[in-house]
Order: sequence, then structure tokens, then C-alpha cells
Amino acid sequence: MHSRDRERTRRRLLDAAFVEFAAYGIAGARMERIARIARCSAGLAYNYYGGKDELFDAVQSEVVGAAVVEFDARDLPGYAGRLYDLQHQHPEFARLATWQRLERRGSVSRVADVEAIRSAQELGLVSSRFSAEQVLQLVLAVASMWSNGGGSDHVERRRTVEDAVRRLVEP
Repeated sequence: MHSRDRERTRRRLLDAAFVEFAAYGIAGARMERIARIARCSAGLAYNYYGGKDELFDAVQSEVVGAAVVEFDARDLPGYAGRLYDLQHQHPEFARLATWQRLERRGSVSRVADVEAIRSAQELGLVSSRFSAEQVLQLVLAVASMWSNGGGSDHVERRRTVEDAVRRLVEP
């Protein structure tokens, strides 16, 4: 029973942190607010994760990672469309990604994706006009450019995202 309560508390902390980080970023997030939303003490939150940076990393890997958008370096337009759909339906994912870019510059956590793009470039399936790292960042930026969740022209925007990425990566 104790391990189930521990897991439930950990899950509540992750869910509360996801909302907090999406709204305020790493610098603006407060462990006390996260703990209050999760219905536990701030001390317990620190026991579980050590601090905001560790909790943000856990949110990135466990919450964001669970919202799987299948990555396919051979079909980057399709990937961009699926990512656009996720961010259209759940704009908090886009906000969290924006905070990551703003507050953790230079940290590339998508090494496998970069390597897959590099391999696709070597096979001539993806343009080599840009480095694999640049291609990934450009695809992410295009997929996220309308991530406010609003707009009645969702289908047209998705088509535009896919077309822009297609033109970006075509050899």
C-alpha cells in the first residue's frame, strides 16, 4: 500500500509541475505552489526530486515523453504535422518546449533524432543544406508556430506546416 501512495504522490507532483512549468517556466515556477497543487508539503516535493531543475527534467521525460509523437527522419513533414496536432490540442506542451528553449539554451536532449536526420541526409532523403541539428530545430519551430491552440483554420495550418517542412527538407 505504501508504494502505491508513494507513486500516487509522485504522479501528482509531476502533473502539478507540468502545469506550473508550462505557465511560469523554470525560473518562475515555485516548488511551494507545485506542492500545494499536488496536495503535499514542499519538503516532500524536494525529497522526491531535489529541486526545480530535477523536477523539470522529470516532467520532460515522463509527462512530455508520454505524449509520444512518432519521430520519423524519413517523413519529417508528417512528424511536423503530428507535432502541430498535439500542440494545437494541448498548447501547454508548446509552452513547456518554449520555456526549455529559453531557459536551457544549448541543451540538446534529442541526440537520437539528430542522428536519424544525419543518416537520412547521408542517404539523400533529407537535404544537406542545413546541419542535422539545424533541420531538427527548424522542423520544431515550423510545427510550433501556431501553437496557441486557437484558430478555426486548423486543417489549413496543418497543411501549411507539412508543406513548409517538405520544402525545407527536400533534397
